[in-house]
Amino acid sequence: MKLVSGLVCVLLGSAATAALAHAHLEKASPADGSVITAAPQSLVLEFSERAQLAALWIATDGGSRHKLTPLPQQPQQRIIVSLPNLAPGAYVVSWRVVGADGHVVPGQIRFTLTR
Repeated sequence: MKLVSGLVCVLLGSAATAALAHAHLEKASPADGSVITAAPQSLVLEFSERAQLAALWIATDGGSRHKLTPLPQQPQQRIIVSLPNLAPGAYVVSWRVVGADGHVVPGQIRFTLTR
């Protein structure tokens, strides 16, 4: 019985470690949920590990999304991408990154620009 319990603990610990190994967003500018009064010139995404940005879009909340390019060519922990001129409104930025473990991780942030 102790052997089975020990194996279960090892397996659960391994699964938890694997789940934590994916690249996850630690900080963004503009920040998720923020209300800003000046249009940002760039988007900054800081991840828990180096990640390759595979796709990046911006959309007005509920509107059609537009790809942001160019994307960095190398994996980076801190990714900076230029933003187009933004009008006041609510925005959603969505992305997909490939982490060091090879897993594709999607994410998004929302912010509102007022003037």
